[in-house]
Amino acid sequence: MEDTGRRGFLAGSATAVAALAGCTQIPGLSNGSETTPQPISLQTLDVGGSPGDRIRVQPSGEVALLDFFATYCEPCKPQMAELRTVRSNSPDLHMLSITWENELDGVREFWRQYEGTWPVAADTKLKTSEQYGINGLPTMVIIDADGEEVWRHKGLAKAETIQSNIDAAQQ
Repeated sequence: MEDTGRRGFLAGSATAVAALAGCTQIPGLSNGSETTPQPISLQTLDVGGSPGDRIRVQPSGEVALLDFFATYCEPCKPQMAELRTVRSNSPDLHMLSITWENELDGVREFWRQYEGTWPVAADTKLKTSEQYGINGLPTMVIIDADGEEVWRHKGLAKAETIQSNIDAAQQ
């Protein structure tokens, strides 16, 4: 009887661990993309530093920092301060934060609250997230001027780390 209880407990624990391991996964997205990203433009939101028009996700010939985030993502909140530092150090950098949330008023409020000063766009069809193989938040991707991904980080990243990778991509 005790042996049966232990097996049940172990089976339940294994199931719970497997479920928690997938917490950073985003439903409907792959674990990566093997194809070369096609040009995508997204609608930006009209809020703090974001013009409210269409923007290319990765303009040709430019280094780009893409920040994939969501308003409900706890590490995305302190990430905003790190990204503001990067923005002040590299004001001409093509920097774009991308969310797939449908509730855009909530995104605008988040942007104001956390003082975003660069473009933020909605990718409600997950086109960009799928193309770049985003499967957790926050995720940052740096693309060099040749269109090659040169750095990727999932989770909270310090401004110094982000900046050093931007500097390397601009060499």
